[in-house]
Amino acid sequence: MSEKPARLWRYCPRNGALLWKIMFLEPDLIVCENRLKETNKTFFTCLLLQSGKEVLKDFTLEERVGESGPEYCMTGLETTRGNLFYVHGYQDNSPEHAGIWAVDPIKASVVWARPGAAFVANLEAGMLVYSAGSFAGFPERSYMLLDCMTGEVIDTIGEDTQRANALRRESLSDEEIQKVLLPGVPEPGCSIPGLSGDGFGEYIEHDGGLVTVIHTPGKGGEGFDATIRGYCKGSMVYEDILAAGTAFPCVNYFLLRGVTLYYIRNMNELISVRL
Repeated sequence: MSEKPARLWRYCPRNGALLWKIMFLEPDLIVCENRLKETNKTFFTCLLLQSGKEVLKDFTLEERVGESGPEYCMTGLETTRGNLFYVHGYQDNSPEHAGIWAVDPIKASVVWARPGAAFVANLEAGMLVYSAGSFAGFPERSYMLLDCMTGEVIDTIGEDTQRANALRRESLSDEEIQKVLLPGVPEPGCSIPGLSGDGFGEYIEHDGGLVTVIHTPGKGGEGFDATIRGYCKGSMVYEDILAAGTAFPCVNYFLLRGVTLYYIRNMNELISVRL
């Protein structure tokens, strides 16, 4: 971590949307899931990591597949592999995910789609998914291993849940795939600089540096405030307001990728800082 962190760029989604989630993909891109507060409709923007320049702007599944319906309106980021990001829909009247659409941000197109499948896990060999069905009134799941780049079936696992669970235990986490460090919370009795006193904190330690966020009640007891700080050799070298007066604490709103800090400020502004 350098002693003079430099802010590289900032990005704000249009139309007052909330910046819901970010993920990383090749070559050196970051994809943002944005949600409109009034309707929960989602759209996706892809940025260059070095400059923040938009290479994919306001992508929506509904527009690209030429169909409408709730599964295309409210969607979310599922995962990334290589140069693709994957979008999921939702089961009817349920928070459970349904459908997988693989998107190439450079071409602004859906590379492959499996609306009848649901994501389970990323594996070295491919993507574990299942399709839902029923037998004699009881729900069933039939598992498959897909090629991440083409969506073609590599292996049919079927209803062998024992094998499916064994494969799931070998899964790759998004942190491994995207090479990011996510925040944790201090263990009881563990002293982290800048996290003492009122409120509760999160932190990431890496290569002799430290990034912390402390959450406190907002002014007048309204909502929650959060402050993000960067430390080098015990000295604070960076500070910003991560959130002010939000209805709930903005937990997990920052991460490290290499020597670059990414955080979402006030739920609708992505900041990139080289530490």
